[in-house]
Amino acid sequence: MAAWSTGLFDCFDDCGVCLYGYCCAPCLFGENAEKIDGSNCCGSCCLWYLLAQCSLCCLIHMGKRQALRNRYGLDEDCNDCLATTFCAPCAICQEARELKYRSAAPGGPTPVITQPLGTYTYSMYGQDNMQPTREQPGIMKQGQF
Repeated sequence: MAAWSTGLFDCFDDCGVCLYGYCCAPCLFGENAEKIDGSNCCGSCCLWYLLAQCSLCCLIHMGKRQALRNRYGLDEDCNDCLATTFCAPCAICQEARELKYRSAAPGGPTPVITQPLGTYTYSMYGQDNMQPTREQPGIMKQGQF
């Protein structure tokens, strides 16, 4: 089993995630759920928010946290039930930091960057002075500049 990249209460290791989790924990939970198992981001967000009104958000949060631990072979650093019930925002932020760390780690998704190719027209017959005309774009006539 591997260790988490950050602890449950290391929220200030990534201030952007910390602020997002503090201001909108349901939204961050929805994004995490989508990255963990492809769940609908908006649906997970709304469900977590509705269950949080009854202090039952741990019911769906525990499952997502366990799925994340299973996916990356992570140790259970704290009981998932306790973490998701009493420290839900901290647990959500820890999961977001872990997903961010794992996607940036070697073997994670690599961005593909391409550059547009320049366009240079070559003459079919090896004549260098052929240029397109204004009357018929794309048709080349010899001797026009």
